[in-house]
Amino acid sequence: MEDIQRHGCEIENKRNRSCELTAHLNRMYSADALEHQVKVPFEIGNGSWQRMRPLAAVELVLCDVRFHKHMVMSSKEAEDSAVIGFCLGDPIWWNVEGNKKEFGLASGEVSAFFNTEDSHCCEYDVHRHFQGLTLKLNRKMASQSLQQLPIDRVMHAFFEKKGQIFSSKMTPGMKQITHEILHCRYTGDVKQIYLSAKVLELIALYVSESLLQKPLTMPDLSRTDLAALHLAKEILDANLLTPPGLGELSKQVCLNEYKLKKGFKELFGFPVHAYVIDCRLTAAYYMLEEGVVNITEAAYAVGFSKVGHFSEQFKRKYGMKPSEYFPHHRKLSGERVLPLQ
Repeated sequence: MEDIQRHGCEIENKRNRSCELTAHLNRMYSADALEHQVKVPFEIGNGSWQRMRPLAAVELVLCDVRFHKHMVMSSKEAEDSAVIGFCLGDPIWWNVEGNKKEFGLASGEVSAFFNTEDSHCCEYDVHRHFQGLTLKLNRKMASQSLQQLPIDRVMHAFFEKKGQIFSSKMTPGMKQITHEILHCRYTGDVKQIYLSAKVLELIALYVSESLLQKPLTMPDLSRTDLAALHLAKEILDANLLTPPGLGELSKQVCLNEYKLKKGFKELFGFPVHAYVIDCRLTAAYYMLEEGVVNITEAAYAVGFSKVGHFSEQFKRKYGMKPSEYFPHHRKLSGERVLPLQ
């Protein structure tokens, strides 16, 4: 525990050495607490950072912020640890000390790297929504407290590739687990147990579905194209029930249809139409999980006109029909059925 604190993450505002936010963040990273939250001062933005330690060897950091001012902050992470970062909001860009290359993550992407002593400098544009989930695995603590798990062997891939950053797209399974972590409904000891299990599950998924696959790189797209593609995603997210056609969407984001189709799939892992279907299914899943609707209601609520088609698509995504996945919702119509207590 002392080792982690001594080598904690050091944050610096490159334009304001006496920044109140970075002072709070440095205290957060050095605090010996299972959970710590820092809110962004109102005069520079809104949102918060939250740091938790669900396992002795793993730190979990949640970031959800917007800034009123352009911010440039640098960080020096702890030695002897691996970092896995999931980008859940707008794209984020950073530079590494001594490296001329600019690194970036688009929404729905994940990066992993072994920490070095080099400083990472990150820019936060005004009014952009920066949301992310970061896991930091400390190698020494892992070998001491998680001897029954092969985390040390898993991390070996990072330590052999110091200075390299592996980028790939988040898989549907990763998206689901990050959503469950962000919307954890438990408190106290039960929350600690829940997050411990979810963090290990997320690490296992990342290793099996990204790290052991051929690493992907950032699509070769200009910032203008990336901005247009993210706008296209925002339009679809806001209009899942009545999404615009490809031609109309192309006009709205000022990108030709070929670039829109090719770039959208490269960036988000789905063709445009398949993305809409996937989002509808995810929304239906959480409706059914909460137990407030039956299967027919869920299907219609997310835009499916036929329950049979919804059931087929649900099985393709989750491996089971909704009536099998949620047995308390077997009735497809009629009186609402709530989960068994």
